[in-house]
Amino acid sequence: MRISRGALVWGLTLILLGVVLLAQNQGWLRVPVPFWAWIFGGLGLLFLLTALTNWSMWGMVFPGFILLGLSVVVFLSTGSATSGNVVGAVFLASVALPFWVVALTRRANWWAIIPAGIVSVLVIMALLAESNLPGEVVGGLFFLGLGATFGLVRLWTIGQPGMGWAWYPALILAGFGAVVLATGDPQVWPVVLIAFGVLLLLRALISPR
Repeated sequence: MRISRGALVWGLTLILLGVVLLAQNQGWLRVPVPFWAWIFGGLGLLFLLTALTNWSMWGMVFPGFILLGLSVVVFLSTGSATSGNVVGAVFLASVALPFWVVALTRRANWWAIIPAGIVSVLVIMALLAESNLPGEVVGGLFFLGLGATFGLVRLWTIGQPGMGWAWYPALILAGFGAVVLATGDPQVWPVVLIAFGVLLLLRALISPR
């Protein structure tokens, strides 16, 4: 009798999770981890192991990473030392990570770079909220990050026909971000000019002649 790897992973993980929860409830095992953190973390590992044992089910990485992120969020929320911005950044990172994994392991799925990049920018924004940076700087970095996302899409799809469109949102968003930065500090303009020069050079070097 042949046992599928997916069923084996699910069965062993659920058994292990049940044993740990039972031991914790009976007082045999004392760990400073809330109940729901165990549930979310165990299910997240279950989905990830299912994907690793059968990569044709790569969609499992999405609930896997997100559930692991929820597990960390529940754990961090039990303490008072972690700010809400950091907790939010952790959860957003768990949303961005599976898109990065899909983009890196399945090169044809270039579309995954767009949500991966946008959510990663939101992670940075959440962390920057902990700083005392001026609003112009934060806003400028936000648009620069979005522009970099579309620039990465174009660089990732070099050689694929019909993908030159990605340069347009990349340059527009990066230019808007540079303007926002420059309005807050005139000293930023030299950096803006250098950045645009680099973008033009890159486009000239990688564009088909």
